[in-house]
Amino acid sequence: MGKLLAKRKDPGSAALEIGMLLTALLFLYPIFYLILTSFKSPDQLYQPLSLPDSLYWGHYKKAIAKVDVPLGFFNTFAISVGSIGLMVVVSSMAGYVIARIPRKFFQFLFYFFISGMVIPLQTGMIPLFKMGVALHLIDTRTFMILLYAAGALPMATFMYAGFTKSVPKEIEESAAIDGYGKYRAFWLIIFPLLLPATGTLIMLNIYGIWNDLFGPLLFLKDPAKMTLMAQVVQFKANNQSIDYGPIFALCVMATLPLIVLFFFTQKYMMKGLVAGAIKG
Repeated sequence: MGKLLAKRKDPGSAALEIGMLLTALLFLYPIFYLILTSFKSPDQLYQPLSLPDSLYWGHYKKAIAKVDVPLGFFNTFAISVGSIGLMVVVSSMAGYVIARIPRKFFQFLFYFFISGMVIPLQTGMIPLFKMGVALHLIDTRTFMILLYAAGALPMATFMYAGFTKSVPKEIEESAAIDGYGKYRAFWLIIFPLLLPATGTLIMLNIYGIWNDLFGPLLFLKDPAKMTLMAQVVQFKANNQSIDYGPIFALCVMATLPLIVLFFFTQKYMMKGLVAGAIKG
């Protein structure tokens, strides 16, 4: 107990805690400023250090009146869920096969998947656009789902392969004795054991897909299919004004689901990352 108290009183530890607290406040301030400014009246909008006299909802009313926010939520949610679902299904099976079958072909596939992690996304934009036009998939949510899932496959396959190696093979042998086939044993027995990897991958990818701006602006043209982030940019471009109040309101509505999601799932994401590091 004496050593613990002495450690707590260590000036170095106290300075480190204060530094970490200040760093956290530095990263949290933009979120605080975003939410605070969205509730300021037009007269206070350009006073960054002032607090709102009252909660002004006019910016939200104006944003909702000019932008179909529910449709943007639906598009963003559908694309995010579809992309992550496809990524989890394909990468979990690929990682399982690579980890369980020690053949050179599957090892080659493993390195082939890993090579996708070092290719810059920007280098493939033109070929991807031409491919979408050729397949008549451009300006569709399906194309966006396929693109996001393909972009997440390398990292996801790598993580699933590492987690699968930590699962004892005796579990599968016992399942085979009980009459389970390969697919049934994987989805009912092995896949539930990979939930830490699944949860981590979901949290790592949902933010990038939800917040992506470049992809929807490049591959989508129909306003009815635009995501929330693309709606924010189009609202600013179409109105051609410096009325930033509705823009702040739109940004709050677009980012609030992710803030709530992170608040409730951060500990599970950290557990998955730590478990993956240990098992890897």
